[in-house]
Amino acid sequence: MKTAMLALVVKFEKEAPSLVEILSDDREIRLFEGHIAQGDGDPLQKVYEVRELQNKEDSEFADYVEDLLSQPFVRTEIREHGVQWLKSKIRIEQYQRNEAEAAKIIAEYALKLFQSDKERTDFFLAGPSSKVRVRIFVLDQVAKSSQQAA
Repeated sequence: MKTAMLALVVKFEKEAPSLVEILSDDREIRLFEGHIAQGDGDPLQKVYEVRELQNKEDSEFADYVEDLLSQPFVRTEIREHGVQWLKSKIRIEQYQRNEAEAAKIIAEYALKLFQSDKERTDFFLAGPSSKVRVRIFVLDQVAKSSQQAA
């Protein structure tokens, strides 16, 4: 059975938790946890910075491929590889949209569970063919633990 992980970053507003961010990418979750362990006061900002850099690199490469394909005298095999890359990019983006939608639905349910039991910060949700580990990080607690580490 496949196990995925979902990290919810929440903050409390008037005694009620509100969702700040959903992390479903394993690399982003590891990065976030690593910065918490290092005592970083704003680990979510580090995730945003890496995400922005990755998006910039992806965009630059897409522009390069697009520019290459627009050249009139590009060899046929290069053009075919470029078209295949673009098709793959479209499929990956569709998969990412579907994953984000699923993560949002799971996050909403997990947040309701957390609201009913604030101690429930690391648990599994299981379905017939998969299982999701949900970890909940409270920003106030993350900041306190980073201040204590410093």
